[in-house]
Amino acid sequence: MRSTIYLFLLAICFIACVSENEQKGLDYIADLYDAETSYSKSFNNSVGTKAMKKFNVKVSGSARIDTLEPTVTTANIAMLMFESFTEKEKGNYTHIDVELINSKNDTSAYYYPVDILEELSTKSNSYKQFSQSLVDNKFEVLDEIKDATHIPNKTEDGLKSKIRAMEQRWGKLRSYEPFGIAEATDDMGTIYQFQGYLIFGNGVRKPYFTVAEAQTDNHKLIGFRIF
Repeated sequence: MRSTIYLFLLAICFIACVSENEQKGLDYIADLYDAETSYSKSFNNSVGTKAMKKFNVKVSGSARIDTLEPTVTTANIAMLMFESFTEKEKGNYTHIDVELINSKNDTSAYYYPVDILEELSTKSNSYKQFSQSLVDNKFEVLDEIKDATHIPNKTEDGLKSKIRAMEQRWGKLRSYEPFGIAEATDDMGTIYQFQGYLIFGNGVRKPYFTVAEAQTDNHKLIGFRIF
């Protein structure tokens, strides 16, 4: 009887409790989208179906959500939540569900398998390196992370001039914020587009994106654009 109660309490804790890392992920998402976040955990272990263990994120009260495509936003939120987990926690779930509630109280909900999120996280490394290199003024790094087949010309000097011109107008580049992930397919294959804002000293946020191949082992940068 005692062991039954113990297992029951463990199950309740798994559903109800949030770890320190999970809470940090929720807080980061709240800050990023200037939103309110909440969570739940759920099981689906129906007979004849594979068990689903889901971490559910609800995001609301954000004016930014109203301006963004839900599929793009939810993909980014799911990946950020996945990246906040420890390695052990990543094994606790099969999916991450994201529910957005906009200012009109309209709801958009999407779920993402954790294996897809792990792939997105790996593919996003070139976005993170590109973005941090701009912030750190390490423009020489950009030619090291690009795929020379897709971007044959040197990018260091052009990007340096671009950022310097933007800083003259809006102040020093302080940071970057990821806000979305899009997937697109054409004759060349499938790509992931990682979207974000460059944040300048006077608070101006300028959109940009980087591109990575989805269906190959090539994790290098194959494209980018700063608006």
